Amino acid sequence: MKRRIFLTGALSATVFPATASEEIDNAEAIAGDRFRAGDEELHLTDIVAPSEYDLHRDAQPFFYEAKTALRDLLTGARLDVVDSGEQNRWGARLVSARLSGDALTLQERLVAAGAARVDPKTDDHNLIDRLLAFEREARRNRTGLWALRAYRVFDAASADGAIGGFHLVEGVVQSARGARGRVYLNFGADYREDFTASTPSRRARKWARAGTSLEALKDARIRVRGFVEEINGPSIEIGHIKAIERLD
Repeated sequence: MKRRIFLTGALSATVFPATASEEIDNAEAIAGDRFRAGDEELHLTDIVAPSEYDLHRDAQPFFYEAKTALRDLLTGARLDVVDSGEQNRWGARLVSARLSGDALTLQERLVAAGAARVDPKTDDHNLIDRLLAFEREARRNRTGLWALRAYRVFDAASADGAIGGFHLVEGVVQSARGARGRVYLNFGADYREDFTASTPSRRARKWARAGTSLEALKDARIRVRGFVEEINGPSIEIGHIKAIERLD
């Protein structure tokens, strides 16, 4: 594995940290959203591919196909890699990458191929918007994993089957309110059983200052994405404003 490191950020009167850009050869796919360069693991930002591990089976559906999609992109390629400055929960570096000379990121190519879904994490909203557009097209055409029932978009009224995985859920927000330090979007009449999406109030206030009020989503039809847990029925923790798409 060979690397060359460049500085692509610029300094102005307000000092911003420079972004380290690397050129990497001989990267090896670990999954559809992760690869290894030498002894280091790197995780592509703002997407999630099927995992090799699942509570109920050896690997999630489409894991091997997604891994192959990334492997095929990496084979014989030189990558331009930009570090986000963050790590995932397992300590892998979060990066954005593209084939040298390519206009699209690996993330965009994988989402367009139906090998991964969008999982917004970073502040690069332009990239996330492009990824969402590629995902909509792949979903419309039932490309890749979107052809599988396992990755269907769940209706909020019947989201129990989504518990335990990363999924997209759509429905009309019946109520939007703050309580006990959180803002809750409730999709049914009984918050103790129906699908709910929520986020800490401090995060909701930050989004409101930026122009998106969660309370204003009452009666709106939205799509929300994230890991679905069992908390008084199926529930998603909203970690990023781009995890919410207004559909009306």
